[in-house]
Amino acid sequence: MRFILIFLFPLLLFAETGISSDLVEEKGGPIGPWLTGPLLTPSAYTMPPGHYNIEPYVVCTQSLGTFRSRGHLQKDSSVPDSINTIILAFIGLTENIDLSLYPFFTYKNGPGGDALGMGDLAIGTSYQLIKEDPRYHGMTCRVGVSQVFPCGKFQNLDPIMFGGDSFGLGGWSTRLYIAASNIFHLRKENFFVPVASVATIFYSPIDVNGHNVFGGDATTKGSLNRGVSVIVDIAFELTLSLHWALALDIESVYTTGSTFTGQTETPVGNPNNSYLFSLAPAIEYNFNKNVGAIFGVWFPPYGSNAEDFTSIIFALNVYW
Repeated sequence: MRFILIFLFPLLLFAETGISSDLVEEKGGPIGPWLTGPLLTPSAYTMPPGHYNIEPYVVCTQSLGTFRSRGHLQKDSSVPDSINTIILAFIGLTENIDLSLYPFFTYKNGPGGDALGMGDLAIGTSYQLIKEDPRYHGMTCRVGVSQVFPCGKFQNLDPIMFGGDSFGLGGWSTRLYIAASNIFHLRKENFFVPVASVATIFYSPIDVNGHNVFGGDATTKGSLNRGVSVIVDIAFELTLSLHWALALDIESVYTTGSTFTGQTETPVGNPNNSYLFSLAPAIEYNFNKNVGAIFGVWFPPYGSNAEDFTSIIFALNVYW
């Protein structure tokens, strides 16, 4: 309850600001809000034809260890910290279909040294299943699919780097998702926008050799089946004024255990099912209806057989 009160408290401070002329159509109806976030949950809107959206992310992550069973944290200082740059690019193809690209670059710093490299590449498309009525807002929904192409180094790693020279996951993966949202005009410049998304990720088997991102040692040679992940995201955005807004993501990730077939002395993969519950509160500043910035923190308060971390995230969104 205290987190809800903290999130809603600024609404009381800004409730008497009065609606800006930028938020009013000629007929007097609200056309806002201006929003950039949230950080994790995908949008329920496809890109209109002839329009583009670029959103570069900078994610600074400190690895803290691993959640064992029942949320018990086992600290590990050998895992390298990282600075990730992710460029989200969306292109509107038709009235209901768009195309997306997600190139990924990583810099790692750990006890074994520094390393810089390109990660995996994701390409996707989505379809606008339900369109909102622009006069009254209302529900919006889209469905999509994305494919990850393995581009980053993931095996035959240097053991003294403790994974610091790995940049990808080595295998193909297909993500199917659906996202829905609604816009509620509370009063004046205050809008409340809930967003929900459910995704399933199917991973292809991977041939692994030597030290790799999933474990192993110099003798490792075999095949790893990574299972399936189910991701549920719920997000909320609240506008404080025409330019300022608050955002909060709540994410749950469940992944089935992996199986390794082959020879190795050090375990490869995670044979146990894993679960991670994380939060990502953020604040937004929207310069205008086409350009905005968002800053927030992403952290998991609970997990089981999953990594613990703290990430600071900044993104700049540009639409034209």
